[in-house]
Amino acid sequence: MISKILENGNLQVTIPVSLKAMSGRRKIIAPDVVADGTEPLALALARAFRWQQYIDEGKFHNIKELARNIGQDEAVVARTMRLRLLSPKIVHRILFGDIPASLNLTALRQPLPDVWEDQEKLFLKAE
Repeated sequence: MISKILENGNLQVTIPVSLKAMSGRRKIIAPDVVADGTEPLALALARAFRWQQYIDEGKFHNIKELARNIGQDEAVVARTMRLRLLSPKIVHRILFGDIPASLNLTALRQPLPDVWEDQEKLFLKAE
C-alpha cells in the first residue's frame, strides 16, 4: 500500500490489485498482506471506495451485480461498502495505522452510527 498527500491536502492511497478473468467473470485479486490488524482494515476500506466507484461510473448497476461479477457474497460486499460512511478522522487513522485495538473489522461489521462524532466516540473512545 502506498499513500501520499496531494497538493490540495487530500490523501491518495494506492493498493496494488489485479483483475483476473475466472470462468468468464472478472475477479479482484489483492496481494497478500501482513495481518497486523491495520492492513486488513485499510484493504477493506480501499475496496469499499473502489467498489462504489465502479457503481458510480456505471460499470455495475448495483451491489448485487457487482458481487456476482467479483465472486463475492452480496452481504459481504454491502457490509464492506458501508465503510465508506466512516468519519474522515477514523479513515485517516486507519490509513496511517494509528488505531486502538478495539477498532477492527469485527467491530465495523456492527451497525454504524450515522453521526461522525458518535462513530468517533464509539471507536476511538479508548483515548
